[in-house]
Amino acid sequence: MWRIKRANIGHALRLSTLLFLFWIFTPTVSAVSPPSPSKIYSLAFFAPRGEGDPFWGLFIGFMQKAVDDFGMELRVHYAEGNRERMSQQIAIEATSKNRADVLVFPNFKKGGEKFLKIIEENQVPAFVPREKYKFWIGELLPAEQDVGALLAEKLIEEGLRSQLASNKLPLEMIGITGIVSDYAAIQRTKGLQQVVKDYPEIRLRQIVPANWSEDDAAKSFLMLKQRYPNVTLIWSASDVMAQGVIRSGKILGLVSGKDFLVGGIDWAQAGLQSVRKGDQHVSIGGHFMEGGWAVVLIYDYLKGSDFAELNLSWRSSMTSVTAPEWKNQKKRRESIKPEFIDFKRYSRFLNPENSSYDFGLE
Repeated sequence: MWRIKRANIGHALRLSTLLFLFWIFTPTVSAVSPPSPSKIYSLAFFAPRGEGDPFWGLFIGFMQKAVDDFGMELRVHYAEGNRERMSQQIAIEATSKNRADVLVFPNFKKGGEKFLKIIEENQVPAFVPREKYKFWIGELLPAEQDVGALLAEKLIEEGLRSQLASNKLPLEMIGITGIVSDYAAIQRTKGLQQVVKDYPEIRLRQIVPANWSEDDAAKSFLMLKQRYPNVTLIWSASDVMAQGVIRSGKILGLVSGKDFLVGGIDWAQAGLQSVRKGDQHVSIGGHFMEGGWAVVLIYDYLKGSDFAELNLSWRSSMTSVTAPEWKNQKKRRESIKPEFIDFKRYSRFLNPENSSYDFGLE
């Protein structure tokens, strides 16, 4: 969930992305006079993990392209999985004389409240909802629960269709999720649980957290496969963790795609390559583009183009790619790259004829 607050303006934009809750604050923009045409706005993004992370690397790539398109600047700070490090980074940025116009940071490991206190102590306004107050602008949310459900459906349908269905029913399934306190992990898991209820042919044995880690997922699969030897469907909340499952499957002498099916989320490069090879049945993604879409909304709002009259709530979309569909979808996937997108096309400030925002993958 993203949020934006402009000092002296009394408005806030709330957005959401895949894994964590985000707040965006702009402490230096005046509401009385229009911004100078020569003003170069800056964003500071605080990434939960390290440089080159399979998901956040994509996210930052789209954010950087959008920032470049609008003539803005982007600073990226990497927390390397350490909440206290992120807290220190936010405090340093918030107290800097040259702090960014916009601070973007996640509710990483439930640190959101602490991060907000840092902002408030430095007199950077905080977010409050428009339903009760006048400051709320809108939200852009990925349908995380729907994504978890879609992943479960893809695995179950293929399991029942394929030779796995020749096994004695019900088919056994396990879930490997991320950090238990993360919004994305919670919602995706709910989607899995919701779908399984509709399939009496499926028995969901257990769901375990693996902290978005390939190594943790590998260990979890070894443990769960020993505990439930008949498990053939493995739902993974990320492509990275799916790679750990595939790795452990090889150690056990199992062939992924034949002896068991695994699917993940994120469209991480390793996940897509595994789908191409047939090791991973399905990957669901596209939400990394929210880094770019957020910049579009931020730019328009900083330029005085309020979109509240259009909508207060959008849902960003994701789509799936499966091993059998790989060749047919190749051209479409290859077109979803930052260098092929001109984010200025989506700005209503720059394109007043646009009646709304089009943030779909299509």
